[in-house]
Amino acid sequence: MNRRSIVIILLLALIAAIILWNAFDDEETIELDQNSEALIPDFTATGLETRVFESDGRLAQQIRADHMAHFSALNLTNLENPVYITYLDELAVNPAETGSIWEVSANTGRYYEGERLELEDNVLVLNLSNTGYIDEIRTDFIYIDLQNRTMHTDSPVTIEGTQFIVNGNGMRVDLEAQQLELIHHVETIYYPRSARP
Repeated sequence: MNRRSIVIILLLALIAAIILWNAFDDEETIELDQNSEALIPDFTATGLETRVFESDGRLAQQIRADHMAHFSALNLTNLENPVYITYLDELAVNPAETGSIWEVSANTGRYYEGERLELEDNVLVLNLSNTGYIDEIRTDFIYIDLQNRTMHTDSPVTIEGTQFIVNGNGMRVDLEAQQLELIHHVETIYYPRSARP
């Protein structure tokens, strides 16, 4: 091969490399643009409330928050100061007497379109009914399966009733069956009726 052929081949290789480089660079730009679009909320709202009803028209559950940011590309809504309330009226003869059974609140949360709710930072679960032994549960994170009405956490939990405090790590709650399972028990403090501080 002569010098002229080598120069032409090198020049063609350089042009091909530049063309390929630009093609890959454009793909990365398009990919980055799509990812950055997913990070921009489709809408934000203040004081918005979502309600889910049973087939017979009864209110089943509701979610409200001080501020919401919805990302349709991710099927996600970020929540500030969320409150989740579940209504289990089949436990009462008159639903107005029972009202809401469990209210779960936190500092932040993520709502995944009717499937699940993840709440974190100062999670407080309150029993708003007059039935049961548990008054409140405190933890740092809780996962709520909205379709099966179950709650789950692997974080430390504190469960309080009128005469006891139970500390543990992790729990599972079936809201429909009204059953709570503590995964790892740490301690229980029992107070006689007159001795509770």
